[in-house]
Amino acid sequence: MSATQVATTVDLIIEEYPYMKTDDFKLCFKNAMKMKYGNIYNRIDGQVIMSWLREYNKERCAVADNQSWNFYKENLSEEVSYTSGLSYEEYRNELKLRVEQGDEEAAKALSLSNEIISYLNKRENGKQEADGDNLLEH
Repeated sequence: MSATQVATTVDLIIEEYPYMKTDDFKLCFKNAMKMKYGNIYNRIDGQVIMSWLREYNKERCAVADNQSWNFYKENLSEEVSYTSGLSYEEYRNELKLRVEQGDEEAAKALSLSNEIISYLNKRENGKQEADGDNLLEH
């Protein structure tokens, strides 16, 4: 390659791949020497170098996408485990424990829960009472 071809190729590389670091170029050319991007048939010019960089960039982006997806999946599974919450029965058991420790707010919540369950059971059995409609106004 002449000095002009080298300068033109460098300008193209800077224009197309401004985000690449020295290690990227080192790895790209190392892979090219291993013929990972195909044979060059005793020819090297700007077109060959740009084709190597294009292939390297595809691999680089695929690896970055894969890492990003794996990171997302790991964080999603952690997020799901934090937000899984309690079942209603577990909530009621927690309220019962707090009532035994003297928590008045828990006693009110447990009492309301008992009333709601009683109301729903009566309703299920077709024994809804006239004042049951006003139950949720407490």
